[in-house]
Amino acid sequence: MRAAVLRKGELVVAEVPEPEPGPGQLLVRPIATGICGSDLSAWQHTDDFLRAHADADVPGEMFDPDRDLVLGHEFTAEVLSTGTGVNGYRPGQKLVVLPAVVDREGLPHTVGYCTDYPGGLAERVVVQAYGHLEIPDSVSPVHAAVTEPMATGVNAVLRAGTTAADGAIVTGCGPVGLGAVVELAHRGVYPIVASDPSPVRRAIASECGAHFVVDPLREDPVAVWKANAGADTQLHVIEAAGARGLLDRLMATVPKFTRILIVGAGMVPDPIRPVVGILTNVSLEFVGGPGKGETGYRAFEVMFEHIVAGRFDPATVVTGYAGLEAVADVFAALRPADAHAIGHVKVLVRHDIAEPGILPV
Repeated sequence: MRAAVLRKGELVVAEVPEPEPGPGQLLVRPIATGICGSDLSAWQHTDDFLRAHADADVPGEMFDPDRDLVLGHEFTAEVLSTGTGVNGYRPGQKLVVLPAVVDREGLPHTVGYCTDYPGGLAERVVVQAYGHLEIPDSVSPVHAAVTEPMATGVNAVLRAGTTAADGAIVTGCGPVGLGAVVELAHRGVYPIVASDPSPVRRAIASECGAHFVVDPLREDPVAVWKANAGADTQLHVIEAAGARGLLDRLMATVPKFTRILIVGAGMVPDPIRPVVGILTNVSLEFVGGPGKGETGYRAFEVMFEHIVAGRFDPATVVTGYAGLEAVADVFAALRPADAHAIGHVKVLVRHDIAEPGILPV
């Protein structure tokens, strides 16, 4: 089968072996696949990506950099067949995929970061038969592919416990930051200040519910928040940019006792001055995946419920489509040298597209 392959730093289309579902697994056909910021990091900062996962003792997201890797962990798919012992899933079912697979030795992996199991940039994928969300007829199985990345931003808001009495700043308006904006707006938070250098992303943040949008290279989002928030309003910052130096600047400028929830996965060391946090009583909390004691990933379901209930149109954040042949173009477009030049939020890769380049929505 065909797949877009990360091969020693290059993205190429190649033939890869067909996966076969084992007991408790599904064979699925991806419908639409998004490119995550972590995919961009695995591509541009492979050594740093692998070192971070080794240091954090997360072997399920480590891959062999000397072998071909098929990325793609945020995708929707149609079930083709089921392995033995599977209940609750059937061929033809359309799913927002929970990207997990367990290898023959019993080690769980994230699909898309596993050398031996291809991700959603392949024509067929094997995943475990649990945790997936069935897509109703009322929801586009293409656009529903934004669920997983946006759930990461939702997760930060859930962890913060932000209420309508609080205010928020969201730094970085890619899909993760926009997921936070959607959840904050749903909770009635005011003011919501969204910050991103890209005018395209700022415009979409407004559509998602941000009250004020700023270019952080020209205007300080903290100053905008202070000018529009009540004197006693608790500030929660959802840091989804991962920009180097941003955390230290935020710690020095936000009001005392601000909570900063960090979901922007910077790959390189980022110095902060602990004494600044001590003097201001600012709290830093790093957020990724299910919370302590969770038996499932609640943010995944919450984001999907926003889509199914019609509170949020997932097409809002989709800015382009591409076929497998254009995957390298997609990666380049999502990580340009000039942040102002980012013209996309989420480009979805679809196996039914044969045209070259990135197609507009």
